[in-house]
Amino acid sequence: MSSKESEQPNGLDEVDVHPDVHRATEEDEEQVLRALYGEPDEDGIYRGEEI
Repeated sequence: MSSKESEQPNGLDEVDVHPDVHRATEEDEEQVLRALYGEPDEDGIYRGEEI
């Protein structure tokens, strides 16, 4: 095991890795994300950055 692997928190292998995990699941969640971060990028990710 490398030192990098030993630094990762326990349970990391249980994290949801579904490709759409970053997408809003509720309509109001999407509204909140848009208000906070603006429009999502072409991948649907709310980055809160100017392009």
